[in-house]
Amino acid sequence: MLFNSFSFGFFLIITYLLYWLIFNRNIKIRNLFILAASYFFYGFWNWKLLLLIIVVSTTDFLFGYLIHHEERNPRRKLYLATSLIINLGILGFFKYCNFFIESFYALLGLFGTTDQFTPLNIILPVGISFYTFQGLSYVLDIYYRKFEPTKDVVAFFAFLSFFPQLIAGPIERARDLLPQFSTPKAFDYDTTRKGLFLIAVGLFKKIVIADRLAIYVDSVFGDVANVHGLPALMAVVFFTFQLYLDFSAYSQIAIGTARLFGFKLSTNFNKPYLATSFKDFWARWHITLTNWFRDYLYFPLGGNRKGKIRTYLNVIIVFTVSGLWHGASWNFVIWGFLNGIFLAIFDKAFHLKPQKVLAKIGCCLFVTSLWGLSLIFFRANSFADAITMFGNLGFGNAADLLHHGYDLIEFKFTLSLLVGLMLIELLIKNRQEKVEDFFFNSFFPLRWLTYFILVLATIYLGVYGVGSDNTFIYFQF
Repeated sequence: MLFNSFSFGFFLIITYLLYWLIFNRNIKIRNLFILAASYFFYGFWNWKLLLLIIVVSTTDFLFGYLIHHEERNPRRKLYLATSLIINLGILGFFKYCNFFIESFYALLGLFGTTDQFTPLNIILPVGISFYTFQGLSYVLDIYYRKFEPTKDVVAFFAFLSFFPQLIAGPIERARDLLPQFSTPKAFDYDTTRKGLFLIAVGLFKKIVIADRLAIYVDSVFGDVANVHGLPALMAVVFFTFQLYLDFSAYSQIAIGTARLFGFKLSTNFNKPYLATSFKDFWARWHITLTNWFRDYLYFPLGGNRKGKIRTYLNVIIVFTVSGLWHGASWNFVIWGFLNGIFLAIFDKAFHLKPQKVLAKIGCCLFVTSLWGLSLIFFRANSFADAITMFGNLGFGNAADLLHHGYDLIEFKFTLSLLVGLMLIELLIKNRQEKVEDFFFNSFFPLRWLTYFILVLATIYLGVYGVGSDNTFIYFQF
């Protein structure tokens, strides 16, 4: 059930009406309804996979309780280790089993073994990387005595399976989201209209811009051997924006949907392509995942407390693991490793902190360019395709720009959308809340004209039809 589907729209309307008209009168009944709705939402893909999220929820609830009520450190560590083994074991089996076995066979091949690897028939459950990490953060916070476990099993199960952010985040901390399941909710018109506006903006970004960019990107990356020069370079630029728009759109829709039910989710993106350093970039990109790795991997490894060399090593380790989290492929590992190198070299070694306007512009372009080039490994279908793509980049073959799903009008329109997007982000930089308050308090007809144009543009200009893959990119992770 995709956010950009009619089935989700129907589901959301029915769930919203039942929530406010019937089930919001009692907190326990409300949470039970949210849990049921979330399980229906997740089971819509494959109801058998509900067992996994139930096992993860039960494990984290139980071991969170055991860790909190155990004073002896050896047992606390044992309970934590057991929880980690179960959570990471489930994630590892479903997401990485074939990858590690295939890598092992490839290693044996270096020593002359001719056995061929046959992939196991394992289904990758949607959103498994997100809800396992969210559950682990609950257990780890209890272990580090930063949070006390809840006694309300229904509220906890609803927290871990909350449907707006279940599939692709934001990855919420228990201390931020779980208490919201214990507080009464009253309908608020202002919160509702802001939530609907976020959903509308997210759908526009996804359907009108990101999916349009995907046409060109898929065409080029599907035929890397035969695309050279400027078209290859343009595909990299387009994917750089496609990934951002696709994922930030999902986050906006998730945040907006949660607001409809009176819940507040964490901001996941904050204009990352205006960053002037790699540290600044990762403080703006996929913020909840970056913070997760910082708190539960970087700090336990020693952070920056053990000297420069160890700090650089810790950064590279964290980003390499983050790359593996994104996908069971060496391409993702390389992508993560490269971004760790970028952060260690350019931010740590050279202290990239520009002050003047021209320096900021130059650093912004530098950071975004290196990030975009690293995404070749993220998007390419194989390591060989990635290397071929790097070799084909250039500024020649301009006449071939329009041979990848676009005519001249479509190409100009796409570029105009990207330029307009960046101008808007630049104009509202550091002023987003003021701009939002101004808009929602502006002249009534102006607001509704904006709503009408946004919805009409999404319907009229959106990318639909047979052959269009409208799945959100981060669903695969």
